Amino acid sequence: MTSAPDHYGRGEASRGAQPNPHREYKPMVRDQDRPRRPATPRSDAPRVDARDKVTGAATYVEDLPEPAGTAYAAALRSPYSHARILAIDSAAAERVPGVLAVLHRDNLHEYPVHLDRVGKGAVFDAPTDNHFIATDKARFDGDLLGMVVATDLRTARWAADAIEFDYEILAPAFSFDEAMAVDAPLVHEQTGTNLALSQSLEWGDVDSAVAGSDHVFRAAFTSPTIYHHPIEPAMSALVRATEAAIDYWVPSNNPFDVVDIASKLFGMDREQVRVRVPYIGGNFGSKHMTPELLVAAALSRRVGRPVKFIASEEESFRVTARHAMTYRATLGLRADGTITGLDVELDIDTGAYFTGARIATGNAVNASWGGYRVPNCRVRARTAYTNKVPAAMFRNTGKNQTAFALDCLMDHAARSIGMEPVAFRVRNLMQRGERLPVERWKRNGIEGPAQSPPLDTDFADLISRAMRAIGWESEASGSPGSDTGGALEAGSAKPDRNPRGRGIAVSLRRGSSIGTATAMATLEADGTVLIAHNAPDVGEGAHTVIRVVAATALGLPQDHIRVGEPDTANQLPFSGTSSQRTTVQMGTAVANACERLKQEILHAAAATHGGHADDWSFQDGRVVRSGQASVSLAELARTVPADGAIRGVGVYDRGAVEDVSFGSHDHWSPGVAAAEVEVDRATGDVRVLQYAAVADAGRVMHYHSARGQIEGGAVMGFGAALSEEVVYGEGQLLNADAFQYRLPLLSDIPEAFETFLVENGDGPGPFGAKGIAQTSIPCAAPAIANAICDALGVRLYSTPFTPEKILRALGDLQSG
Repeated sequence: MTSAPDHYGRGEASRGAQPNPHREYKPMVRDQDRPRRPATPRSDAPRVDARDKVTGAATYVEDLPEPAGTAYAAALRSPYSHARILAIDSAAAERVPGVLAVLHRDNLHEYPVHLDRVGKGAVFDAPTDNHFIATDKARFDGDLLGMVVATDLRTARWAADAIEFDYEILAPAFSFDEAMAVDAPLVHEQTGTNLALSQSLEWGDVDSAVAGSDHVFRAAFTSPTIYHHPIEPAMSALVRATEAAIDYWVPSNNPFDVVDIASKLFGMDREQVRVRVPYIGGNFGSKHMTPELLVAAALSRRVGRPVKFIASEEESFRVTARHAMTYRATLGLRADGTITGLDVELDIDTGAYFTGARIATGNAVNASWGGYRVPNCRVRARTAYTNKVPAAMFRNTGKNQTAFALDCLMDHAARSIGMEPVAFRVRNLMQRGERLPVERWKRNGIEGPAQSPPLDTDFADLISRAMRAIGWESEASGSPGSDTGGALEAGSAKPDRNPRGRGIAVSLRRGSSIGTATAMATLEADGTVLIAHNAPDVGEGAHTVIRVVAATALGLPQDHIRVGEPDTANQLPFSGTSSQRTTVQMGTAVANACERLKQEILHAAAATHGGHADDWSFQDGRVVRSGQASVSLAELARTVPADGAIRGVGVYDRGAVEDVSFGSHDHWSPGVAAAEVEVDRATGDVRVLQYAAVADAGRVMHYHSARGQIEGGAVMGFGAALSEEVVYGEGQLLNADAFQYRLPLLSDIPEAFETFLVENGDGPGPFGAKGIAQTSIPCAAPAIANAICDALGVRLYSTPFTPEKILRALGDLQSG
């Protein structure tokens, strides 16, 4: 395989960025490796998957044709949130005709799996990860206790219901506060505590800064557990496992994660585990590695047949969730509204197992001050185990909760000192070219460099665009001092029945996480180009972006580009379709692969038709020799020997950094939203009348896909803001089905819904692209909350903003 540059250059530096005189920020890009920047991408063609999806031809895991002899699996799950497993009786189930095998604690010794390989570089991240199946006790409603395989699905599920478990019911803890109480039941007795981990980050002298402030505000904001709710349940799979190999067909956003964990658990080489990814019916962080995939493989090995496991909607609720979080803050301001200090405490609920605790906690800590210029800051986070469904990745993991809290806090502070909230933000938000206002900080008590790139966006411009979109032409909206934090102003006039209000919200996250991407471009015999890769398209249009990038880089029509499905057998590493890395990282790898392919094509033309490679060039999809021959790509491909395929490999690799939190990323990803709402004081109903979302895209690869990302993120944000919450009580999960879990409806979305994609061509990705997938979801809740406050004069401190909460707040005000 040929080598390739490890980063696709972005050409000119970000507009207006100024070097920091105190330290140098070095992006991991070698100038001599930058390929020539192709023309602006063409982004008006239909999506790659459009025809398959609208005609029903798209094949998901559930639709895959079963190989001969396929067995079907049904999961054994705990009906209790916290219960010790005393005994298991599966004798009756094992006698059912058609049952091939039953796996649970009492026969686990018959399955050769390496459950003892725990820790860094091993199977699980922590001793309290979900270890295959629960053996000592169930720690959440839905905890996996085993699995049955049978010749048909109905028999497998019937047999699973026939297995009898004897439990000792234990008291559950359903919140951070319950879990951290002195007499709380321990989720994992061996740890001696329900505290999963603690993290901190600080710079400056927060205590002195707050003490010397002219204004000090304290508030706490709470975000509950919510569920991703992809159209396709998480996590189904088809697996064929033997002693020599494991073949998976699975809707995973990171197929190499499946390879890594399965190979370690079963004691195999990575090359012995193959993962193929068909169409995926939505992700949002839910399509990650789960115990069901491992148990199904163990059973496939045991019975000598492929095994298909299809999760139900109710099971999917019990696979993963978003972390519940409370954000407590103290904010100091000078008299003119300038921020002096911010002190934040985070209480995070990670559910029953470790799973996403480290990532969510780290992200929440890093996002606690957003895009604001905070000269003195301290963030302390504690994450606890509870008896809830394990929380893992969720779109914008750990940051939506902090964005809601932070921007509501800033809005509250501005109104309380009589300052217009938009002007307050413009005063305190970082400006293009600024870096974090500190050279070094302490992370978890250890001093280190505060490495980050300069801000590469213009918040004032983004805010102005969002405001104009909803007709908010001036900075004033209602009374800037109308947020009383819980009490109506004295002498207020009798309120309108249906008051309206406007709100603004901003967010800032790192552009994309550290990662590696590799792609291969191959000239096919018919003159088309095949792009091989391992970037699953989870519905956001990743494969369409790959086609646009390849077509533009090669100067070919898009219908001359074929995008392959992810298949780890091609050994092309990718860190996964997550953390909005695909456009920048995989797009860069594809652009590099195409640049290398062009060079290989020119060399092949010289070898087969004479001259030197420098004598040949691309013109209108053909290879032309100066003043002489002109050869089509198909003709060239047919003249190359069968064993001499023309291909190019491209790589993206960020390389080593000192600080992986911010130094590992190469751009910032801002979001801004403006909302106008109407609130019915009699019923508490909130209606969003207008909404605008703005993202700095750098350069849009495919307009309809990019717009869909912004709109889809905002709609998810509407759900978190207005209705979504996973409810626990009476020892159980109470609303784990589509009828009781209230998703946003079309009627919840305003007709006046605008999205804006700002293009300055200043991103690090191909043609100047940036990551935008997670820019709109964090802005929805604070924008709507701030608009409600503008309308009613009261602040809501927890999502969702249900009619009950609004009526309770208004009732308290009127009676107080």
